[in-house]
Order: sequence, then C-alpha cells, then structure tokens
Amino acid sequence: MFLAATLLVALTSAAFADGKKSNEKMLNDLKTALKTVDQSAWVTTDAYQKASFTLNGKEAHAFLTPDGSLVGFAVAIEKSALPEGAMKNLAKKYDGWQIINPIMFITEDGNIVYYVQANKGGKSLALHVSDKGKISIYNRIPS
Repeated sequence: MFLAATLLVALTSAAFADGKKSNEKMLNDLKTALKTVDQSAWVTTDAYQKASFTLNGKEAHAFLTPDGSLVGFAVAIEKSALPEGAMKNLAKKYDGWQIINPIMFITEDGNIVYYVQANKGGKSLALHVSDKGKISIYNRIPS
C-alpha cells in the first residue's frame, strides 16, 4: 500500500503483459471495476484519491488526482510476473535486500510499469523495474 502511495508522489497474467491490445483490455476491465467500488473503499488525501478493490482475485488500487482525473491502477503481482531478467538483476544489485510488494502500475493511457520495494537494515527503497528488467531507484521510502 505504502509503495503504491509513494508512486503517486512523483490481475496479472502473461496475457495482460502481452501487447497493447491486452493492456487496453486490462485498463477497460479496471475502469469497469472501479465504477462498482463502494464509497467506503475510498481514501482521500491532499495528494490523491485512492479506491481499493479486487479484480480477478488480485488486490488493485485506483489512483485519481484531487480533482478526480485518473492517474492509474496499481495491481499486486507475483515476483514471477516481473519482466524477464528483473529477479536476476535484483539479486545481483540488491543482494541481501528483502524484495517485497511487486506491483504492476497501468497508467490512464494503458502503459504498464513495474515497481518493487526493497528493504535492508532500516532502509527502504521503491525500485522501478523496466520492461527489459533493468532496476533503478524510484524513491527512498522514509522509515
């Protein structure tokens, strides 16, 4: 949850990750599910509005700007659903770090990006995972 909120300060299967057409289908499925979310599932802060719901058995969160414009959807995924080479690169670059909370973030225009959280010795990082499996620091998460 915190990782998804951190992403704003700045469902999954192989079928969803393959090509623009499946990205659009997933985006449409998420938008449809969002319309049915009960008001009690919404959290509003100064920075964003967030709705939490489940789609196809996966935890999902919709993020909107304070004025109600869609930013995108964060969907919890398994580490195995990260782009090819990501786990190998994480193991090499972040040896000894605990890798948790992998998410797929689908933007309002259907683009997909991936993030994970890495923890070690009181430090916590939000890491961006490129579609080629390259790892970069997205944000440092305050403790």
